[in-house]
Amino acid sequence: MTATTPVRPRRRLRTLAAATAVASAVAVGGALPAAADEAAASAESVARRWTPAKLPPGAASLTGVTKPDAATTWVAGFRLVEEGGGLDFRPTVYAKNGAGPWTEIPTATGESGRINAIASTSKKDVWVVGDQKASELGEPIMTQHWNGRSWTVVDVPTPPDSMGGGLLSVSAVGPDNVWAAGWAQIQDSATPDPDGGPTHIESHHEGLIAHWDGRSWRRIPVPQPYAAWGLNSISASGPNNVWAVGNGYGDDNQPVALHYDGSKWSVLPTPPHGGVYGEFNSVVAKSPTDVWAVGRVLLDDKDRGHALVMHWNGKSWTRVAVPETAGPMYGAAPAPGGIVAAGKTYDRANGYALRVVGNRATSLGLPTDLPDGRSYAPWSVGTDPRTGTATIVGVTENPQGYPDPMVLTGRI
Repeated sequence: MTATTPVRPRRRLRTLAAATAVASAVAVGGALPAAADEAAASAESVARRWTPAKLPPGAASLTGVTKPDAATTWVAGFRLVEEGGGLDFRPTVYAKNGAGPWTEIPTATGESGRINAIASTSKKDVWVVGDQKASELGEPIMTQHWNGRSWTVVDVPTPPDSMGGGLLSVSAVGPDNVWAAGWAQIQDSATPDPDGGPTHIESHHEGLIAHWDGRSWRRIPVPQPYAAWGLNSISASGPNNVWAVGNGYGDDNQPVALHYDGSKWSVLPTPPHGGVYGEFNSVVAKSPTDVWAVGRVLLDDKDRGHALVMHWNGKSWTRVAVPETAGPMYGAAPAPGGIVAAGKTYDRANGYALRVVGNRATSLGLPTDLPDGRSYAPWSVGTDPRTGTATIVGVTENPQGYPDPMVLTGRI
């Protein structure tokens, strides 16, 4: 690859596209086909099942959600700000306690960039993860930790020749056991132009995993399934069961699944998905014999992408059938008997969510539009089995054409 600046992986870093091209990310289109299990919910049923949140105004996109306890919800993402004649990103966090209003939680002073994911074990133990701070080789990746009173910035080391990178997912098992996954673009060579032009840079992408042990972040060596690849999601159910998923890039655009058994990381065989290309965007590890991965499969070179849902039973993968209208899935979270997953319809017209139990997927009836008529794009899902609810976050568009944060909460 020839590049003078970092090149972000195209598909998974959807949040960047959502912020800079929000009009297309939430483009209005036709309604879903009227199949019984796929039809969009009516305004009356939506009002009963899904409630949109009223967040403080601001040009923000939401990328993650976590519930430190049954009464508390935190959501995170990034805000677009005009600076120096251009647009920049600022970390953004909102919190809601009980029936109270949503309030913004200021992040660490002086930190810019995006928040790509959030996780917690309690209201005094919340993590957010983001991107490499600068394009200089070996710059660290930003994370921030909330201790109940204030934020602390904790850098994650990157490979010495990293031109850019980011952590796209974080999973917290305990205060001294937190996992994060993402990608790094590694510079292979840099050749100056003899005529004084731009330096010719060769680089490749590879997956990145980091672990917090209660004192510091450590970058973890992992197997390399492809020459170019990245990780999109990580999920840990305990110290001996951690899963990370993603996809290869270029000609190797196939799902990737890695597993940590407490002693080493290994690559699992690529599951058959029935298409020419595929990718995993989110993983939910409930136990060593109950793991769910969702994403996208392309049936041919012209396909825009259909939903992909896979289940690992400890020995092999099984694909779960989903409605034909279901497009790429971006987020998933645990639910009794299975998961809740969300994404965009195949035509990219509407958001949708499915409840998957065993080998059956049923619609959760997300609204076609928000009550004010705006369309939206769901990116991440959080669930709480204690209350039987799901919170879906993402982005919508304000009248000025900038992104607005979107939160939908409903029973599952």
